[in-house]
Amino acid sequence: MRELFFGCYPIVWEEMVYWRRRFWLYLAVYTLSPLIFLLTFGFGVGQRLKMLVPGGLNYLEFLIPGVVALAVFNNGVTSVTVRMFYNRLHFKSFEAYRLAPVEDFTVWLGYTLSGALRGLLAGGIVLGLVLLFVPGFRPAPDGIPWLLAVAFSCGAFGVFLGLCLRSFDDQTMISEFVIVPMTFLCGTLIPLERLPEVLQQLVWLLPLTPATQILRDALTGGVPSWETVGLLAGWTGIFFALGMWQLGHRED
Repeated sequence: MRELFFGCYPIVWEEMVYWRRRFWLYLAVYTLSPLIFLLTFGFGVGQRLKMLVPGGLNYLEFLIPGVVALAVFNNGVTSVTVRMFYNRLHFKSFEAYRLAPVEDFTVWLGYTLSGALRGLLAGGIVLGLVLLFVPGFRPAPDGIPWLLAVAFSCGAFGVFLGLCLRSFDDQTMISEFVIVPMTFLCGTLIPLERLPEVLQQLVWLLPLTPATQILRDALTGGVPSWETVGLLAGWTGIFFALGMWQLGHRED
């Protein structure tokens, strides 16, 4: 355990140094996008979209957990993906970790925790905005452990994607074919029941869907279903296996 801690520490500490140097910039970036979603969808057209939510629920209350999931996903995945891309192919600093006397699992865990911390910071900012501007909504404290689990899964996803990138074009393709579709199709902004029937089945094959449903249940005081928890755990295990495979078989 001690070796694992000291092996992960430099990677996570490097992330903390970035935060310290650009804290206010990160704060502004992590605040802007969720605030736009809340203003335009929640407050702007929320009343008109009330009919889209099953059972006639308040759309703003439906939207808030989805925006939290988006913030955790987008920042947790994108941050570690971009960071690994530049460390591997531009700065060449990733090789220092590969040559160090640490296991591949330690490197994987360090980068995963770094992405998870970014996601948690972004999700925490959204919850802070909600507490300030939406007095009628109070996130359930029981949702915090699930937020940690979702952030860790997103960090693992980011590590796998970061190890797959080979050029700037790959980075653009991941954004257009992975990040953007999941942003709008995984039940974050619109209930899954309102999607076409074919898409309703397909979107459950995307990792953001169970993450969104878990946070929506947990933050509103409910209990996530075993099916969604199993899907999230399965995706995390897949990302772990693929990330370890990339670390062990791919050379830059």
